[in-house]
Amino acid sequence: MNFKNWRILSSIAAVIYLTGCGDSTPAADTEPAVQAAAGSAATATDSPELTAVDFFEAILIDNDIKEAKRHAMPSLRRVLDGYASGKAVGRTLLNMSFDKVEITIEDTNKNVREFYTDKADVMLIFTGMKDDAKVVNMRMVKMEKHGGKWQVAVIKDDPFARTDI
Repeated sequence: MNFKNWRILSSIAAVIYLTGCGDSTPAADTEPAVQAAAGSAATATDSPELTAVDFFEAILIDNDIKEAKRHAMPSLRRVLDGYASGKAVGRTLLNMSFDKVEITIEDTNKNVREFYTDKADVMLIFTGMKDDAKVVNMRMVKMEKHGGKWQVAVIKDDPFARTDI
């Protein structure tokens, strides 16, 4: 057997050996985990994006201030304590009022470094109806990770809002 054939046979044997060392779990069982890891942060179980959406859904859709406080930093929780309902928070604190609203995550400027820190900026788009008129708002939400959970730290004003000043 010449040297070239020996190299080919040893390479094939190495590939077969290394393939056999893989995880024996069927691919169907691991697919959701792989998709979550390979996809955007919004597919992860505890992501800053989903936590921000949950916070605003609790306020604007469910009118549940207790649920909103679960997703807020202590300083924001104290502010929320001054309101009787989620609708009051939306109307007064956030200057947002909808009859019906859809919240989406704007992720075109996603920065990979967010995955390796305990702070993230999330831009949310609120598209809804108020008195039969279409209303679109945006909010930048500063998120911080405390105790292994993402929480809303700061809510910035709509950067594209127009005023009559």
